[in-house]
Amino acid sequence: MTDHGGQIIIGDHTFLVEGKAVHLDGMPHFCPKCKIEARAIASNKGFMLVGGKSIVAVGDKATCGAKYIKISDLAVLSNGIGNSRDIKSSGTISPIKAYGQRFVLKDELTDEPLANVCYEIHQNGNVIHGKSDHDGFTQLITSDQFEEIEIRIISKEHNHD
Repeated sequence: MTDHGGQIIIGDHTFLVEGKAVHLDGMPHFCPKCKIEARAIASNKGFMLVGGKSIVAVGDKATCGAKYIKISDLAVLSNGIGNSRDIKSSGTISPIKAYGQRFVLKDELTDEPLANVCYEIHQNGNVIHGKSDHDGFTQLITSDQFEEIEIRIISKEHNHD
């Protein structure tokens, strides 16, 4: 998580910290405050590398100026790593989804987020039904390949459960 409210959802699942994938230098996240895709800037370049990239630590910044503040769904290392048992590398990994994104639904006229609105996401012949959160975000959509999707906002009369 960042101090701008950004949720870290992309990580390298080949290296785990307390069972969570690490976020690496250059990995993107959406910044809800700046309304842009920002990228991580690791301050400890070369200290701990995973796949040739440095691990992002608490206090590191994103390209939008946000600071990484804590572990969320993915790991951001604390400055001053504990003992070696706190860091584990996993030999068996569940299939990795290389692509993942949440989307913000916005009103075309006001550019305000659409909170608690029902939507459908059409992805590769499948339909995912959902309801946006209080900030207008959809659920995380993942895929193992690049693909186009279509998002449809469902009328307010629709009762989605």
